[in-house]
Amino acid sequence: MRMHHNSQIERIGVQAVGEQFVRVGYIFREQQTDDYGIDAQIEIVAGGLVTGKLIALQIKTGPSWFKESTQHGYVFRGDDKHLKYWMEHSLPVLIILHNDETHISYWQAIKTENIIRTGKGWKIIVPETQKINPGMDVDLRRLVDKLPTHKSYTISQINDLSRRLAKRYLLRVILNKEHTQSEIISLIKKLTIETVNCEYHRNDLTRNHWRNKPAHVVWLHIYPSVEDERNHNMICQTEWFSESIPPEAKPISIGGEEISEKIRVKWNDSYLTWSVFNEKNTIDKETFVQTTLSIVDRIRKLLYVAELSLSKYDKKEYNFEKLSNVLRRDYEQATALYSEGTHVGISPYECKNVSQKFQSMIAFSHNVYIFFGGIVLDNDRTEENIILNIRIQLKSFKEAEVKFQIAMNEVQ
Repeated sequence: MRMHHNSQIERIGVQAVGEQFVRVGYIFREQQTDDYGIDAQIEIVAGGLVTGKLIALQIKTGPSWFKESTQHGYVFRGDDKHLKYWMEHSLPVLIILHNDETHISYWQAIKTENIIRTGKGWKIIVPETQKINPGMDVDLRRLVDKLPTHKSYTISQINDLSRRLAKRYLLRVILNKEHTQSEIISLIKKLTIETVNCEYHRNDLTRNHWRNKPAHVVWLHIYPSVEDERNHNMICQTEWFSESIPPEAKPISIGGEEISEKIRVKWNDSYLTWSVFNEKNTIDKETFVQTTLSIVDRIRKLLYVAELSLSKYDKKEYNFEKLSNVLRRDYEQATALYSEGTHVGISPYECKNVSQKFQSMIAFSHNVYIFFGGIVLDNDRTEENIILNIRIQLKSFKEAEVKFQIAMNEVQ
């Protein structure tokens, strides 16, 4: 029996949509029984755990579903029989339009407020901005949980990255409350427009050059929480380039999708995966403090030997070869301590500042021994050059140690 072409397209669409949902962290289950208006279900996953909260999907694939559109999205028209079935369904229902040419899927919830009655039936607008990606997570959880809407956010940092030919800004934005995908997109548009006229300047030189002039470039990094920002796990990043930017000053594009004129957003498909990873690997405060203090104590003892040997070298009690032998002997121990320090685990939020100071400190400590790991020294590495490096790294370690201790005192 020959398979109908439309059936093949529908199968392709269901499989493609399933892959998209799985990629961003949901469980996808195709409907295996006869099609009564539901093609599949997805299950919400929270913190790496299945929740039992399901959403039903009706998936439509092919160019015919994209022929009618408005400035807000694509028009889907259905019959009253299916509408009644979806509205009375025990699960929330999404209509999904899959474009098998662009491999992009758009969605809309079948809800009373989204239904537009026409003279002969009904229609629903499937927004171009609502695509299957990590930005829809709050929308879907709100659909099953009826969560309240919040719009607050914080600009945690404004970086003036201007150069001679282009005025440029990078903003780090934390969402204080949960935002839907459409709310995130609205916020991106709002902040980008506002930042074009930003008058923050990193110094007098850029202020004198760029005062009262619109920006050429605006970048946004969006983080759903303070913890996400500290873990560098953004939900998306955006870019906007002015038409007036000189071609030689135009940055390389991040790619992504265009959400409005000249504003592009690139969603982080790994956001949910990294959120789960960070949650599972974040250690408690007591463990973090005890572990780091233990490592620092052992590093201090090791560096005491290095300082003592350097002092003897300065006093001519040790020649360069003898000093090198001491540092070469302790290289493996220094490397082991560095490795242990970099694998402590993710620090709790209140210890993030301590963690940053700790990482700097152990890096400087290991750099003391960097030329004594059994690797043949570069011909350019003279005795004077190596001794200078040892002094610089020891000095940097002590400075970092003071900052580490200050930060540790603040959390103890």
